[in-house]
Amino acid sequence: MNYIEVFAATFSTLFFGIIFNLTGRKLIYSSFAGGLGWYTYLLLYKEMGYSKTAAYLFSAIVITVFSEIIGRLKRTTVTTTLIPALIPLVPGGGIYYTMSFFVENKFQEALEKGRETIILTMALSVGIFLVSTFSQILDRTIKYTKVLKNIENLNSTKRVIKYKIERTIL
Repeated sequence: MNYIEVFAATFSTLFFGIIFNLTGRKLIYSSFAGGLGWYTYLLLYKEMGYSKTAAYLFSAIVITVFSEIIGRLKRTTVTTTLIPALIPLVPGGGIYYTMSFFVENKFQEALEKGRETIILTMALSVGIFLVSTFSQILDRTIKYTKVLKNIENLNSTKRVIKYKIERTIL
């Protein structure tokens, strides 16, 4: 595994976070998430032999889970960690080479590179969508059960008060 790439991803995320006006711990969390995402990509793609698309998908899932956890623990928006952390995974090279092939009239290579770039972008989007949706469902379920518990406690309190009133009257 090439750890220099992981450090480069971490520091590129750090500097992109500075452009995003992140400060303090938010900057450190987003930088760590960027390195973690790139580490996950390298581990799955280069070490374990997964496809590039699967590696991108699981890297996006790891980054989004980390961002959701940090967002909940630090009571901050998830996007402050998520957006800078995705920068190392954005397929900018694919976009560049697609346009370069189009300019050079190499349409077959341009279509192939463009297709690959779109698939990788979709893998990132699907990974973020899955975790964000699951997180929102989990959050709303927890809130709903708390509301139900409060209503149940209120109803039992009403029954006790009604019983005491009835006993006092009789």
